[in-house]
Amino acid sequence: MKVLVTGASGFIGSTLIEQLSSLGFEVHALMRKTSSLSNLSHLEGKFERVEGDLSNFDSLRNALKDVKYVFHLAGATAAPNRDAYFEHNARGTERLARAVAEVGPGLTRFVHVSSLAAAGPSSSLNPRVEADTEQPVSYYGESKLQGEKEVLKYKDAYPVTIIRPPIVYGPKDKGVFTIIQTVAKNFMPVLQGSAQGGHKYYSAIHAEDLCRGIVQAGVAPVEKVPSGEIFYVSGNEVHTYREILTTIAECLERDPFSFNVPKIAIKAAATALSVAGFITRKSFPLNLDKVNELLPDYWICSNEKAKKLLRFSPEFDLRTGMSHSIEWYKRHRWI
Repeated sequence: MKVLVTGASGFIGSTLIEQLSSLGFEVHALMRKTSSLSNLSHLEGKFERVEGDLSNFDSLRNALKDVKYVFHLAGATAAPNRDAYFEHNARGTERLARAVAEVGPGLTRFVHVSSLAAAGPSSSLNPRVEADTEQPVSYYGESKLQGEKEVLKYKDAYPVTIIRPPIVYGPKDKGVFTIIQTVAKNFMPVLQGSAQGGHKYYSAIHAEDLCRGIVQAGVAPVEKVPSGEIFYVSGNEVHTYREILTTIAECLERDPFSFNVPKIAIKAAATALSVAGFITRKSFPLNLDKVNELLPDYWICSNEKAKKLLRFSPEFDLRTGMSHSIEWYKRHRWI
């Protein structure tokens, strides 16, 4: 069964390809000419590289020939401005969804991997559920929500499912790795929350668990999972930011120096990097738009719907997931 994976060179995309190939799928990986194969080097012979770009409609049409499943993971998590986010995450997604419709019938399922950021944070310790009204707080979140809307326009043309993961971590990830790397150097910067106790709360999921959920969404029968459904695919637990850092420190066998990071320091650093990004036309992980995601205290969601309809069950808790990830980083000499 032929599948197309976009965002294949990323750490989640490469993990998904590994799982799909192990299940016997014929995997085609949509990649730009400049895309690195570093995350896919261990999967030689288990996928076919297909050159294409979300900005090139004809390349998408060509890549979709005889494809039965589309797993759309490509997108921008950092961009210099709002329009750049929308170009990658909304207009690029629209081109892919439209190309699927034009290629013709036969698609079994289009799985669009979005983000909790598309819905926005919760206002309390009550986790977000799929029926809640979306209130994104950043350009990234707005663009991901618009991408969802573009896909849902085609829900009557072919089966579509949307997956919204929270924080994703695991081998090959460079996002959460920056925190792991900092703790490995015996520093533990703590973001203070505004809630009682000064905590911030997060849902998280290991990449292997997320990809299992993505596959389950893809192969789910339409009579059980109708077209247009949205799922939060997350771990079972809610964690404070301090708990995440402490777990990382214990897995690393470190006793780091802990200190609180004032909001004014975060805003100052974000301002400086936003100016630098404007001047150099480069994207930095921290900018004024990302501050809008750092300030809320409750980035949490419920996976109950995914458990019920997709039979999703995460295998990693935070400790086992972090231990697994850190062992990979050590083995590959990242730390």
